[in-house]
Amino acid sequence: MRGCGRIPAACGNISATPACGNEAGPLSSPSMPSRKLLVGAACVLLLGCGSESSPPPKPPDTFTVFPNLPLPPDARFISRAGSADALQITLFSPSATASVIDYYRGVLSAGKWRLVSDVKKPDGTVLLHAEQEGPPIWVRVWPSPEGAGTMVQLAGAVVGKDSVKASPSESQPPNARS
Repeated sequence: MRGCGRIPAACGNISATPACGNEAGPLSSPSMPSRKLLVGAACVLLLGCGSESSPPPKPPDTFTVFPNLPLPPDARFISRAGSADALQITLFSPSATASVIDYYRGVLSAGKWRLVSDVKKPDGTVLLHAEQEGPPIWVRVWPSPEGAGTMVQLAGAVVGKDSVKASPSESQPPNARS
């Protein structure tokens, strides 16, 4: 057993003589379907690379969506997401949730803002919606999952040129108009 090392079972039949009574044949393994495999892989790559999909839309500028951005006390930036006409910013404040909610209720009820909606959900999350002469804002405030502090999510949208704001007389019910 020359060249087989110390393990005879590892040598197997590597000679040109037929084994176990099989007829003699070439000493090569059947050819791999390499040409078919390469053509298939190339087609998959071309289909993936040649897609006509456009890149994701670029979110609008922060100051276009939030020209009057009220930040919570000692805010720390967490994340930013958006679409072509909307933007969402998530912030963390080390302040207590109740004080952050009071802060937003005060800011969004004064000056240029008009608080339109104030909803408290059963889990303690508060949802606020405010309008101004310009883009509206949606504020979501909830206790931080880590315990101390508060999470704040600010969402805004670009007010399109085709958007129509109802005049005060149009926003009242018909029976309330004079």
